[in-house]
Parts: sequence; C-alpha cells; structure tokens
Amino acid sequence: MRKSFVAVAAALACVLAGCTVDGTATRGPVQLLTGEYGRMQSSPLPEATTDASWGKLRGVRLAEHMIFAHDLDPKLDDGKMPTQALAVPRNSAVIVPDSADLPVMRDFQYGFTLSSGNETDTDIGFNHAVYAFSSPTAATAATKQFSDLMLRPTEYSHYRLAAVPGMPTGAVVIHDEERGTHTVVAFTAVGARMIYTWAQSPDRSWAERIVKDAYEKQKALLDEAGPESQDRDPDPDHLITGTVADPDGQTAPLHGAVYSQRAAALFYSDQAAAYEALKKAGIEQFAWNDTQAYKAGSHEQAEGWLDFLEKDTKGQTGRSAASPQDLSTARCVTVDQGAGCFIAVGPYVGEAYGEDLTTAQEKISAQYTFLTKLDQ
Repeated sequence: MRKSFVAVAAALACVLAGCTVDGTATRGPVQLLTGEYGRMQSSPLPEATTDASWGKLRGVRLAEHMIFAHDLDPKLDDGKMPTQALAVPRNSAVIVPDSADLPVMRDFQYGFTLSSGNETDTDIGFNHAVYAFSSPTAATAATKQFSDLMLRPTEYSHYRLAAVPGMPTGAVVIHDEERGTHTVVAFTAVGARMIYTWAQSPDRSWAERIVKDAYEKQKALLDEAGPESQDRDPDPDHLITGTVADPDGQTAPLHGAVYSQRAAALFYSDQAAAYEALKKAGIEQFAWNDTQAYKAGSHEQAEGWLDFLEKDTKGQTGRSAASPQDLSTARCVTVDQGAGCFIAVGPYVGEAYGEDLTTAQEKISAQYTFLTKLDQ
C-alpha cells in the first residue's frame, strides 16, 4: 500500500512544480485534457438492499465460478452478448425468449450467462448459463419448463428430445437441425441450480461434446464454490470510484459492478491466459463502469498487467499511439474499432476505450485523477 501513497504524493508535487506526472519538465503547469469525463467520477456503490441489486450482486459473485469458453474449444475466442449477471426474471429472456414468464421463475434468485463464438468461423456458437433457484425442486422443475418451452415449434426452430452420451440422468437434452446447422441444448439440475448450455455447429458431434464438457466443467466449479457470501456490500474498497461513470446511469448490464479475479478473466478471448496474468499481477478486484479499474499487488505488478492489456488490445493489427497531453506514462493503442489507453497509478491500473483516440485519451486522463484519490 505504501507505493500508492508515494504515487499520490509525486503526482501532487508535479501539479505544483509544473511537470508531467512522470517528472519530465514541460512547457508550464500540467494541463490534463479530461473533456467532460473529468466531471464524471463514479459514485460509491450502495449496499444491495433491493431484490434486483441483491440479485445482481449474487450474479456478479457467481461469475467467479463460471467456466471459460476457451477451455471447451480454443475456437471459442470471440466473446459475445449476452454475457452478464441475471438479476431478475426478465433477464432470462436474453437467453430463452419468453422464459421470464415461466411459473418456475417465481422461484428464481439470480444467475450468470456467457456467450462466445469465432470471428471467422461464424457457423459455431455457444451460450451458457447457471440459474440459481430457491430449492432443488424448483431447479428440477426448471429443466422441464425451459425445455418444454423450447420444444414448441416456431418458424425458426423445431427441437426434438435427444440423448448425449455422458450427460447425467435427469438432464434434458434437445436438438434441432436447420439448413445443415445443428443446435444442441441441455438443461441439468445440480442442487438448487440449473446448468443451461446451447451449442451450435454444422458438426452435431461438436455441439454434443461442447454441451457435455460444459456441464462437467461447470458442475466441478460449482462443487468447489463453497458457501455463498451474505455480505451485501458490493465494493468495500470503493474501487468503482476510480472509474469514469457510465453516462447512461449504469444501464449496461456489466457496468456498475466489481468482479473478482477469475470473473475478470471471463471478458478476454483467451480466458485462461488472462487468468494467469491476473494472478501474476495479484489482481483480486476489477471495477467496471465506463472505464475499468484494477487493483494489483504492487506498482510493479500493475505495470505487468499494463503490459498484458496493451498487448491484448493491440492484437495483430493495432498500433501504438500518442499518450495524452501531460500524461506520458499512459499507453495508448489504436485499433480498427477505436482506441484504448491504459495507465498504472501505484498498485492501480486504469483502462479506457473510445470510438477515437481523443476520447480514450480524455477518459484515461480523467481516470488518472480519480485513481490518485483512492488511498487518500
């Protein structure tokens, strides 16, 4: 923690002395260009006192125990939506249309879903979710009600009951083939939870393998999870205040939350590689709003995570770009879809994206000022 206090003190000294944040002399007083974002510091997250906020917090914590799509098949390296906490019954509609109105959803408590595909092989797809219910009886009922709903013929689907070797007794598996594309869906009760997996491919055996492997890996993670925390404080360290606020008032489903280490890895193409980098950096918390903030084990570890973020964002086609005015320690990258900027402040790392370089630079400059206040 001492290094963060040193970083804050150094930054304040530079403001008074007229130098950049890394101590290099400049033309005059430091003038960070923050645009509108300098007035958009995120507020502390309130305690989860409503059903919706408690459901979201429990879903965010469940993310720590979700499978990595990349572990099922390296081809599943392009994260998709929906990937989010399931806080209230209506959220289920993004997974299975009309499922929010099923009778069993009166017993729904929370959940999490993730999706993935492949940028070039667009014929494959994967969606996965864990639903938590009030009892094992409700979870078992959900497997029947959800599968019955999807077995109803529509203009676009004609599912039939199927069997996948290796799935447990009680699992409900359905299959559909439309124009040479196979879709396999499985619903399996595990205690008071239901594991749901949807896999699509021209190769039926691939979809069946993904469904089976997803169940086995997910059950193992749930079995290892341990007792659920009843703490309703979503952010005891106020890490979210080191980010730029969501301009839409935290309407984005992933925003306004603090995720734990393994959960943070879910949002990368190669989740296993990201998880190892997060562990190496000692990062246990990840706050997500309009920008992102991480807390590493030390400033040196924060710099290591900075390396990972820069390399991951740059990929094969991105290019290094100019740092923001008077913030030369920030690193920026331009890619086809926009730009990203990153900075380490003591043990903290800021991460900002924009549709253009100027926006990303302004966001990271604003976030820098927020991060310097975290240990004051």
